[in-house]
Amino acid sequence: MSQPNVLVFYPKIFWGGGPPRTCYAICSHWPGQGLPVTVYSAAYPGDDPARIMAPALPTVLPRRLQRRLASVARLRPILERRSVAQALAAVRPGDLCYFWPGTPRSAIEAAKARGGRIVLEFINTHVAYAKQILDAECDRIGAPRYPQFTAAMLEREAERLRLADAVFAPGPFVEASIRDTTPACPEILPASYGTYLPSGAPVQRTGRPAGRPVRFLYVGSVSLRKGAHILMEAWRRAGLPAELWIAGKIERHIAAPDRRDRFLGRIPDTVRFLGHVPDIAQVYRDVDAFVFPSLEEGGPQVTYEAAAYGLPLIVTPMGGGWIAKDASKDGAKNGANALVVPPADTGALTEALIRLHEDDDLCRALGAQALADAPCYGWDQVADRRRRALLDFADR
Repeated sequence: MSQPNVLVFYPKIFWGGGPPRTCYAICSHWPGQGLPVTVYSAAYPGDDPARIMAPALPTVLPRRLQRRLASVARLRPILERRSVAQALAAVRPGDLCYFWPGTPRSAIEAAKARGGRIVLEFINTHVAYAKQILDAECDRIGAPRYPQFTAAMLEREAERLRLADAVFAPGPFVEASIRDTTPACPEILPASYGTYLPSGAPVQRTGRPAGRPVRFLYVGSVSLRKGAHILMEAWRRAGLPAELWIAGKIERHIAAPDRRDRFLGRIPDTVRFLGHVPDIAQVYRDVDAFVFPSLEEGGPQVTYEAAAYGLPLIVTPMGGGWIAKDASKDGAKNGANALVVPPADTGALTEALIRLHEDDDLCRALGAQALADAPCYGWDQVADRRRRALLDFADR
């Protein structure tokens, strides 16, 4: 079979971190690996060394002007519609039409009608699965349920899956969530997310400076979904002579001081809120262990990043993605790189924090194994595994 074309539908403003960065990290490797790809977006005022971007907003305009135009609310829908139209005009029978979240259902239907084969990217677990998890936790702590999980949203998710021929599921729980909630399940393609590996020599950790307390790091939005409230309670219980650094913005609906206090409780003096950190690499280098007790995730990129900096991991199964391998009660054996704790289990998380704080040898062993495992999740490797999965799917 001839090499298929891959048309990526991402009809949103394509810049910054998060999903745009992830999409580019994956797709930008494919031309060099022999797979042609074009990414159709509303606007892309950024560098494109792989030459894969096809934004609706002309790139001949100065970048400052592109950013200004893309930020105009009334222009965004026009650019998004133009992006979809450009992508659909390029679809030929047999092309792989790769849809990222945010693409309207009508675009998926139109691509299918033109003979395209529909592949979806699932960033998180199925919304019905996520709703069940988060509703249970909101009820447990007496918090209002997340308002976005409406019947209409669940129906949109189900309809997208009915139209799909295949789905990239970037984590073990994403795959399970789709199978558990979708009667006629499309083909699940093996996938993960990954990380940019630090440049230069691998990070070798020889121990923290004498007299400095152990530093634990959490990276991500301070939210119920990511278990920030559970971490704070565990930190209070542990009472360690250590530091907890939190890199990430506080979720908007709890950002007001009174709501934050109710959600997080008393914040010990040993907790340091860093906010959004542009140079997170230096933060990874400055700490000793990584903790991420997430309740609902797709593919936890921050965990892959932490492993690439040689940090021992404390994670939930959701927060560990594909990379985390649990240390047994006997310590770091059989390739273990993490202490994996049950979700929403404050006691188990407290014990894990204490265990890593008190056992330097375990810290070093888990961190060394995480560092050894990380190259498998470099973006080049992640992209190549996805490329092979797409080609295998296209051949069937």
